[in-house]
Amino acid sequence: MFRSILVPIDLAHPSSWEPVLPEAIALARQNAATLTVTTVVRETSSFFESRYLAFQMEEAVAGARRALAAIVTPLATQDLPIRQAVRLGNIGGEILAEADECGADLIVMASHRPEMKDYLIGPNAAYVARHATCSVLVLRPPAQAAAG
Repeated sequence: MFRSILVPIDLAHPSSWEPVLPEAIALARQNAATLTVTTVVRETSSFFESRYLAFQMEEAVAGARRALAAIVTPLATQDLPIRQAVRLGNIGGEILAEADECGADLIVMASHRPEMKDYLIGPNAAYVARHATCSVLVLRPPAQAAAG
C-alpha cells in the first residue's frame, strides 16, 4: 500500500523517534517501502539578521547530520536501508518539502512530546497533517507516558 514512508524527528527529543521508528520500520517492511528519516535545523531570525556566521549554520547542519546518523544507522539493515535527510528552515514546511522530494505517500510522526501536556497534537504535527498531500499517521504516546 505504501511505497515511501517519511519519519520526521526532533533530535532534541527522543520522544519524537523512540516510539515512532519501530512502527515506521515495521510498516516499511510490511509494504516493501523505502524509509526516510529527516530532521529540520530551524532557521531563526538571528540567522537571517547575520548574527551568526555562515560557518556556524553549516556546523549546526553538520551536527544534526552526525546526530541523525547516530540514531538511524544502527536501525538500518540490508533489507531495509534508511535514507537520512537534514533540512534547514521552517519545521512544518521543510517536512512537507522532504515528503514531496522523497515521494512519500505516508508520513509517520509523534503527536507531541510528553512534557507538552496541554496539546492534543503538537503544532508541527497539526501543520503537517493539515497540509500534507499524502497520508499522515500521528502516533500518540502510550497512556502511562502521557500521564507521567
